Order: sequence, then structure tokens, then C-alpha cells
Amino acid sequence: MKLKSFSLVLMVLFVLAFFVQSFSQKELPKSQLYLMHEDIVLPYMADKYESALKDFAKLFSDAKIDSRSYNVIQTDYFKYTAVIPVTDFDGLAKYFGMTPEIIEKIGNDKFDAQMKKFDGCYDTHRNYLMTLRNDLSYKPEYGLNPADGLNYRHLDYFYVVPGNEDEMMELIKEYKKLYETKKIEEGYRVYMGSVGTEMGMVLFVQPAKSRVDFAMLSDKQDEILGKDAQKLWDKVVAITQKFEHHDGVMRSDLSLKSKK
Repeated sequence: MKLKSFSLVLMVLFVLAFFVQSFSQKELPKSQLYLMHEDIVLPYMADKYESALKDFAKLFSDAKIDSRSYNVIQTDYFKYTAVIPVTDFDGLAKYFGMTPEIIEKIGNDKFDAQMKKFDGCYDTHRNYLMTLRNDLSYKPEYGLNPADGLNYRHLDYFYVVPGNEDEMMELIKEYKKLYETKKIEEGYRVYMGSVGTEMGMVLFVQPAKSRVDFAMLSDKQDEILGKDAQKLWDKVVAITQKFEHHDGVMRSDLSLKSKK
């Protein structure tokens, strides 16, 4: 079954809805719902896919659509994900509603020609929702400023044994408190799985300059956190039925930035 054309339309609908977030924001909301669109690109088509994404961003710039912006994160080499903040579940429909207006501003012919550039780049995609929990994160603003050069992302996925969700929440709070007590310099963000993900999914995202830089920082943190961190880890693992790790990098060269 060929999904590429349908997938491309969905990607466009989603990325158009991505509003620019201010990195200078002093108070982050307690939580933020995100709509994720993920494309798993065929390795031999990666260059074509990335070229099409860059052309897509240029199309928006040329049309002077400055009120929209999106970022792209690439994980596992050939997996590309657009991350879109949404107001709430009921508000999802409005992101589809604005698409015809913007397509008209770009021009139907130009838009159709741009979409054809993605043909054959991938056969698989998926869409899902996740909730960023700033209240459970430690220094959640850490790594959000592109000027800091913290473009690498270390992603750890924990899938909780059903019935142990409340215990996991308490352990996450204890982990944050330990980081605060030990005054760890680096931060991390905590996301909770929602519609379209496996039940009981918890994601920890930690920024760094590179994979090597993260490994060095991780060793330093382990030394500072000491045995208390190992005890918490053992408790977390005891209620985890599946664990996954992925490496990622923020691709500013494939993203569209607002000029406003």
C-alpha cells in the first residue's frame, strides 16, 4: 500500500500549524500537548528527501509566510519528525482548516510541484500525540536556544508495566528532586505518551553538543548523583516492561524559521 502522497499532505497540514516558541520565555507552562509527524525515509532516497524539505522551506519564505515555523529532528539516521504544539484535543481540527488559505497564498501549481518532489522518498509514516511535562522536567529550557549549540538529543523511552503508572510518576519526581539537590548543571525534559503511542510510555530527552559530549556529561552526572541515582534507576527498571534508546539531532537546516 502506497502512503507517500497521503503522508505528505498530512505532514504539510501539521507543520503549517507550528507556531514559533520563544526561547527567552521565563515561565514555561506546566504541560504542553504536541502533535508528532514521523517519516521513515528510504536510505537511498535520503538526499532527495532532505533536498525536498529545504525547497519546501524556501517555498514558504518566497511566499512571505512568516507567521509559521517548524523544527525537524532526525533520529536513527533516516527517521525525520516534525513536532507541533497544539492547544488541546478539541483544537486539533483547526490545524487542518487553515491549510487551504496558505496553499492559495503559495499557489496551487507551485504547491503541487513541490509535493511531487517527495515522491518515492518513503513508504512509512505515523502520527501521534505526546505531552511535555515541564513540571516533571529538570531545567526544561535547557538546550532550547540554538545559539548554545546543543543540537544532539539523547532519548530514553520507558514503557511502564500496567498498573504501576502512579509509582512511576513518584519516581520521576524523586529523580527531579535529586537533580535539584545535587545542583546538576544540565537539564532534561519529560514527555508522556498519549494517543497513537503505546500505553504507559515515558520519554526522557537530554540535550548535548554531541554523542561524545553527552557521554562525558553523563559520567560526570553519575559521579555527582552517586548511589541515590542507582537506587532510583533500580526502582524504575523494576516497573518497566520495555526500554528503548535513540540518538537524535535537531536539523535546523531542514527547518523553517519565522522572520518575525
